[in-house]
Amino acid sequence: MKKYAADNLLFLREVYPEIYKLVRNRSFDRNRYKVDQAKNGDVNVSVQVTDETYRYVYSRYNPTVEAERWAESVADQVQDRMDVLLCGFGLGYHLEAFLALYPDKRVFVYEPQLDMLLCAIEHRDIRSILNNKRIAMFGVGEESLLQIGLLQEVLTKADERIVTLEMPVYKQLYPEVIREYRRIIRETAAAAYLSLRTLTRFRQDWTRNKILNMAVNLRTPSIKGLQGSCKGIPAVVVGSGPSLGMEAENLRRLKNRALLIAAGTSIQAMLKHNIEPDLIVSMDPSGNNYRAFERLDLEDIPFLYIPTIHSSILNKNYNYLMHAFFTLDTPTSYMMNLSEGDPIFQSTGTVTGTAIQAALYLGCRDIVFIGQDFSFPNDQYYSDGVNHRTEEDLTQSVQKATLWVDNVQGSRNRTDYSMNVLREGIEQLIEVYSGCNYYNASRIGAVIRGTKLKTLDEWVEKLRESDLGEDWFKRKMRERLTPYSDERRRQIRERVSMMQNKTVELEELFHRLEKHIIEARDNWHRNTDHRLRNWLMEFERLWSPIIDDETFKYVHAFFLQRELNYLERHWYQMMEETNLQNKAAMLIELIEPVIAGWRDLAPLIRARLNELMETPEFRSPGQPIAN
Repeated sequence: MKKYAADNLLFLREVYPEIYKLVRNRSFDRNRYKVDQAKNGDVNVSVQVTDETYRYVYSRYNPTVEAERWAESVADQVQDRMDVLLCGFGLGYHLEAFLALYPDKRVFVYEPQLDMLLCAIEHRDIRSILNNKRIAMFGVGEESLLQIGLLQEVLTKADERIVTLEMPVYKQLYPEVIREYRRIIRETAAAAYLSLRTLTRFRQDWTRNKILNMAVNLRTPSIKGLQGSCKGIPAVVVGSGPSLGMEAENLRRLKNRALLIAAGTSIQAMLKHNIEPDLIVSMDPSGNNYRAFERLDLEDIPFLYIPTIHSSILNKNYNYLMHAFFTLDTPTSYMMNLSEGDPIFQSTGTVTGTAIQAALYLGCRDIVFIGQDFSFPNDQYYSDGVNHRTEEDLTQSVQKATLWVDNVQGSRNRTDYSMNVLREGIEQLIEVYSGCNYYNASRIGAVIRGTKLKTLDEWVEKLRESDLGEDWFKRKMRERLTPYSDERRRQIRERVSMMQNKTVELEELFHRLEKHIIEARDNWHRNTDHRLRNWLMEFERLWSPIIDDETFKYVHAFFLQRELNYLERHWYQMMEETNLQNKAAMLIELIEPVIAGWRDLAPLIRARLNELMETPEFRSPGQPIAN
C-alpha cells in the first residue's frame, strides 16, 4: 500500500500547525492497529478490542459506500442546522462523505484517538478532506481537559443549535472514551449556557465591581506570598448546605488542626455556630451575597476575594484582606497587567471551586468538603444560620426542583438544574486537579464524583495530635504578604487612565457606526450594488479600529460577550453571501445588537471609571485627599 505520511505532514505543517506539532516524529501502535485493504481496494484498519479480538473500523467490502450511506442516514438530524460537531475522523471516509453530501454545513471535527489519526496520516491522502473550507475546527486527543477546552471553543463559535454526530463504530471501539465525551459535552454546554446567562444578568454588577474593586486591589496584597505555605495541612471547604449545621461540633474540634475555609455565604452559618474560619473566600457579584455579608463583623478574619465580588462588601474595615484573579476576567487582567507570576485561578461558577483552588494554591493536598450538598436533603436548601434569602423564596426553589441526584446514603435527593451544573463544575475541577485527595464528609449530600467518603468524625480522630496554634494563618499572612510596589501601582494607574480615554474614543466610533447603519436603512430603496459596495467598505473602515483595539478586545468586549458571540457565530455566513443586498442586510442584523449593547454599556463604564478616579488610590498626584 502506498504511504502518504510525507505529503500529509507537509500539509498539516502549513494548514494545521498545532496538529503537526502533535503528530510529527510519531507513529501509531502497530500492535493495536492493523492496516488492511477492503475488497474494493480502500484502506481499512482494525483495532484491538480484547487480547485476541480485533474489530474493523469500516466495511470489509466498501468503506466509501458505507460512509455515504451513513451521511444519508443523518439527513433528518442536520437538515435545518448550519453547524455540526463530528466525533471521529477515523481514516476520513465519514467526514469526506458528509462534506460531499452537505456542502452548506460547517463542521467541527474531533478525533479522540491520536493513534487513529497517525494511522490515517500514514495510509491515506487526507489533504483534500482536511483542506475543505467548511471545516471550522479540528481537534485531537482524549484528555478531559483538552476535550473541555475544545468544546468551550466550539460552543463559542458554533450556532446555538449545533448538532452532534459520532462515527457509529466508535461506540463499540472506545466505549469509555465516548461515554466520557458525551458527559463533557452535556456539562460543558450547560456551564456555558449558565455562564452566558449569568454575564447578561450581572452586566451592570460586574461593570461596577471590576472597575471599583481596582482601588481595593491596589491597596491590598494578592495571595501570592502565601503560595505553598500550608503544605501538609488538610483544608476543609465549608459550604452553605444543611450538612454544615449537622457537623458544627466537629468543625469546632478541627479548629487549629486543619485549614477551615468558609466558601461564600457559609460564613453566616459558621459564625452563628461560633466557628471562626481561618479563611473566607468570596467572588459572588449578586445582591444576595452583599446582604449575606452586610451585617457581619469580619474585621479580624482573613478574607480572600476575587474582583468579581460585590464592591460594597469591600467597603468595610478588614485587617486581613487579600485577593486573587480569574482566568476569564479579562478586564481585570488588562487593568492590572497580570502576568504568570500573579495568582490566577480557573474561573468557576461556584465559590466552592474558588475555595478549592485557594487551598491548592496554599499547598493543601487533602481537600475535605462539608456543607457541599449540591441538592436539597430533606427538602432543606441551606444550613440554619444562612439567611440572605427569604424563607418563601427558598421554599419555592425547593418545590420547583424536579431533578433527582444520588446521595451518599445510597438513596436520592431532590435537586435542580443550577445545582447540577454547579456540582458538575466541581467534578470537572477535581478531574483537572486530580493529583490531590478529595473527601466528601457530608452524611446527607449528593455524591460528588472524584471524592472519597470520610466523615468529619474520622478527620477529628486522624488530626487529634495536630496543633497549628492560635491564629496560625493570620501569622502567616502578616509574615509573608507584601503590597504591590510603587512602580506596579503607577503602571496600573496609567493603564486605567488610558482605558478611560479609550472609552471616550470608542464612544465616538460607535456613534459614527450607528449613523452609518441608520443611513443604509433610510436609503435602502436607493441602494445599488455600487452604493452598497462603498457602504460596506466604509463599514469596514469604521468597524476595524473598534474590533482591533486592545482595550475593546480585553475590557469592553467582555461585557458584550452575548452580542459578540452571536456576531462571531454567523459572521462567516455573511462573508460568504455574494448578493450585496443580502450581505448588507445580514451585516446590519449582526451588528445592531452589538451597537445596542454598547449603548447600554458605555455610560456604565464611563461613570464607574469617573468614580474610580475619585478614590485616594487613583486620584491624580498633587490633588488633595479629603479627610
